[in-house]
Amino acid sequence: MAEEKKIKRLVEKAFKGNLDKYTAEIVNASANIGENYLSSIHTVKIKEKEEDNIKFHLFVKVASPGSCIRNSTPIREMYERETHFYVNILPKLIDFQQDKNCTNFHPFAKIYAASFDEGILMDNLKVKNFKLVDHRAKLDFPHALLIIKEIGKFHALSFAIRDQKPEFFKYLENSCPEIFYSNHSMKHILFKATENIGKVILGSYDPCVNGSEMKFLGNFLENLPRIVNSMLSVDKVGKYAVLNHGDIQIRNIMFKYDDAAEPHIPTELCLLDWQIARLGSPALDILFFIFVCTEKELRDHYYTRLIEEYYQSLSSFLRQLGSDPQVLFPYEILLQHLTQSSEFGLFNAIWVLALIMRENDDVPDMFNVESDDAFIQMMSVVPKRGYMERIHDVISDLMKYDYVF
Repeated sequence: MAEEKKIKRLVEKAFKGNLDKYTAEIVNASANIGENYLSSIHTVKIKEKEEDNIKFHLFVKVASPGSCIRNSTPIREMYERETHFYVNILPKLIDFQQDKNCTNFHPFAKIYAASFDEGILMDNLKVKNFKLVDHRAKLDFPHALLIIKEIGKFHALSFAIRDQKPEFFKYLENSCPEIFYSNHSMKHILFKATENIGKVILGSYDPCVNGSEMKFLGNFLENLPRIVNSMLSVDKVGKYAVLNHGDIQIRNIMFKYDDAAEPHIPTELCLLDWQIARLGSPALDILFFIFVCTEKELRDHYYTRLIEEYYQSLSSFLRQLGSDPQVLFPYEILLQHLTQSSEFGLFNAIWVLALIMRENDDVPDMFNVESDDAFIQMMSVVPKRGYMERIHDVISDLMKYDYVF
């Protein structure tokens, strides 16, 4: 009942004095327990009263009402951050592009209303032929290529704004500090879960065969306190800090397929869930995406190309926006950042893959978690199938790329 009232307030906010012309039909669209970890999801159909036509197909998410999860996670701050992004930042990003006659980059959903009391009303992208893909399925190169190129363009906006509109960039810096990993409870939960899972991974190796991998992972776990406390420091990034999405998982991306000749190749995407957007190194988004969302077979063939495509996309768009990529973010600096931030890639691969690779009957019910200790126990579960092979591949690839902690 409380959620429905919150949704109705969002609808009233979006349509102001025109609600006498419309009726709103609210449907709970949340699929299974754990499908949306910190939100409940609904669709809203706005119909004309006289003709009963559906005028708007909308999508709304509201924060979980559970008091326990609110004590363990910065859920209020996360919804405030996403609302801030859509209400205060995104319009300025769009205006900046339009001023530069660059209007072909818009991987964002249209927002009808957003509230700092934890609700967002947006376009239902499924009606516009955007689709979610199975986040447990192997990601192919065409999807990975489109994602990495769009990440490059998004980061280019920050570099151009820092260069040309320093007062706006200062606003981004001041209004988008890190809120997720730095939250006291969340940091403790993720640290303990990563440590617990890391020990299981360490015990899965054969010392006679995998001594190098064990040493690599052991060094990571030994330095985990330092890694958790320092991996997102903006100070050490300096003039290369950009606005990060922060959570580029496949479940947070919708794709459109508009090429009839190649119906399985995505032509457009939309990035969702800006709840932990923050300033940080460009490498953070790249490492999170590559080591959480791709598998070894794809990395073996395309890792270097994906990094190059990212930089080419960033550079091309940055020039369109009127700035020089060689001055603002040389390729050599990108490679340095990937090395310096590689521990962030492994940290997230360990706990995020453990979360998203679980079978449907083993997905955690975070709405009803009772304490931090219960949360840690829930997050420390190793998936039944595929996880060890996947995380072993991540570790061997980090070693192959000379990412040493």
